[in-house]
Amino acid sequence: MRTNRIELEGSHGRVVIEHKRGWTAIRIDSITTNPPKGEQIWETWLVESNIVTDDLYAIAKQVQRRCDGVVGTNGDVDGYYRELQRFQD
Repeated sequence: MRTNRIELEGSHGRVVIEHKRGWTAIRIDSITTNPPKGEQIWETWLVESNIVTDDLYAIAKQVQRRCDGVVGTNGDVDGYYRELQRFQD
């Protein structure tokens, strides 16, 4: 069994993470309901599926902030990071 796509939702936004069989990249689409001034409503990352752990964690921090509307603690970010790890090769 393999997870190809997952949607995560927080109080201020949501994210869709996809990595289908045969793809060499992970696609991450994020939409936030009330972005801070100067930040886009929609943001997309396209990263190699063999992304380095530190780089994936940095994306998890951004995703967490966009979904929850606040900068979270390490524990908050870890939940998003674990979900992103499902798609790593």
